[in-house]
Amino acid sequence: MQDCLSQELNRLLLKEDITTLLQPIVNIDKKSVFGFEALSRGPSDSPLHTAPMLFETAERCGQTLELETLCLRTAARHWSGHGTPLKLFVNISPAKLMPPEFNPTQLQELLLANGLKASDIVIELSERYPTADPSELLKTLVWLKAEGFLIAIDDLGSGYSGLKLWSELKPDFVKIDRHFIRDIQDDLIKREFLRSVVDLADRLGCKLIAEGIETEAEFRVVSDLGIALVQGFLFGRPKAVATACLDSLNVQTSRTPKLHQREKDTAGLLCRYIEPVTSESTLQHAWERLQSEPDVFALPVVDDGRPLGLIHKWRVLETFSTPYGRALYERLPVTQMHSPDALVVDYEVPLNEVSERLINDDAHYLKQHFIIVRDGKYAGLGATRSLLKHITERKIENARYANPLTLLPGNVPIQQALVARTQEKRPFSLVYFDINMFKPLNDVLGYRVGDQVILLLSELLSTTFHARDEFVGHIGGDDFVVISSSPSVIASAGMVQTLFVEQSRRFYNDIALKRGYVESEDRNGQVNSFPLVSLAAGIVEVAADANLTADQLSDLASYAKKRAKASPDFSFVSLAGSRSVKPLLA
Repeated sequence: MQDCLSQELNRLLLKEDITTLLQPIVNIDKKSVFGFEALSRGPSDSPLHTAPMLFETAERCGQTLELETLCLRTAARHWSGHGTPLKLFVNISPAKLMPPEFNPTQLQELLLANGLKASDIVIELSERYPTADPSELLKTLVWLKAEGFLIAIDDLGSGYSGLKLWSELKPDFVKIDRHFIRDIQDDLIKREFLRSVVDLADRLGCKLIAEGIETEAEFRVVSDLGIALVQGFLFGRPKAVATACLDSLNVQTSRTPKLHQREKDTAGLLCRYIEPVTSESTLQHAWERLQSEPDVFALPVVDDGRPLGLIHKWRVLETFSTPYGRALYERLPVTQMHSPDALVVDYEVPLNEVSERLINDDAHYLKQHFIIVRDGKYAGLGATRSLLKHITERKIENARYANPLTLLPGNVPIQQALVARTQEKRPFSLVYFDINMFKPLNDVLGYRVGDQVILLLSELLSTTFHARDEFVGHIGGDDFVVISSSPSVIASAGMVQTLFVEQSRRFYNDIALKRGYVESEDRNGQVNSFPLVSLAAGIVEVAADANLTADQLSDLASYAKKRAKASPDFSFVSLAGSRSVKPLLA
């Protein structure tokens, strides 16, 4: 087996059968591609296709330097054909930069032959490999920087001398090993390590690049820590062409969980403005646009603000790649190749509805982009990939903060929903529901029945308050809240009270039902009689111009609930900012 791999390596070196793939490095702040890392691969049908197998075989056979030389030549040729002003990151081992292997003249000739400048290239020096003579390596790196090359320390934290080299060389970039990024949202030690590295980089004037970002959760933590340059599958896998996916940059992120609020989850959340082309634009113009913007995969076709469809990158590429395809089509208008059946949604349409329309739109093909309009005019594009990610993350987030019994949103999303409502300056009602005499029921009938009573109330609330702008949350125990903009919220709350009383009676035995009470110990340990359970509802009606914080609303709701429990009909209504009483059921 080893002989076969050695023979395969020699064959690849002889035929120079190495392919360069490009993985994007993205600037979060500018929401754009900063550069690409050149990654080398063997042929797809070769046992040396993957980078680990390729370079491990070369190291075992003592041909690492020869392979690296070929990879550099291939990367330079490949990159020169893209004609982009972005940075190219190339990996070089310390041994390749040590005399007598390092040859400044050959390096300059390689740049000249491919029309590249030293300032276009970032040399990544991995700390995974030991350095035989650090002083000689440092001399070479100093020379490279003087010539205009940029230097990056790769895989910080994975090997031998990263911090020492960092302090001596003062590199332009430091790439953090993916080990410290993987699942960082769940690892306090990794977050603290990264925070200290960020602080050190700020002091030394060095840019950090977080490698290996694969999930939105990892991306949010890295972004919150202040790292502007990122790399990983979330933004693009290594490909032969210089492309990137920037969808994640257009989804709002913050240090706290996203708002648990249905009306905020609209198409506008994913809207990204892409400069449109007109129906008179030529396919050549569209192709030049798509080539110059590697993170754009579709262009909207718009006339006077009215969207006509989408022109897809894959379709133009497919046509231009055929014999005479470019010559035949490039002067034709984009309407000859655009997709007029593109999904068009309004800016305010909920994301769940967008998802349903995408799925139901075509049984055989899931559209990758959709057009977003505002007042009928083009506003931007949304990506299906971002939509599905957002919906999945929301479901995970809801499960994380849900009450374990009812699965309704708990205290964190309740607080977030209140904050969002106060910022909208729209009238709404906040209803605080609390079960009366719940403790005696628990004491007499047991916690299992108590849980069933709580689930009963949860079901009643969820089925009654189910409109798009209504929110039902479970504070804990037998306390629930509802946020609603419905003008009939008072009547709906009264209906829930009535249904709860009727349906909760099935949990009692005949004796308790006949008496109308149960006997249980009170807080002083004395046996006492307690009425059967009922439901209190304290309502706070919030005007559009009420200048109240979420905490103030919570206090008002607590006060309203307290008054409701003391009221003969267990109901109390207060206007935001006042404490005037109105009957719950008119």
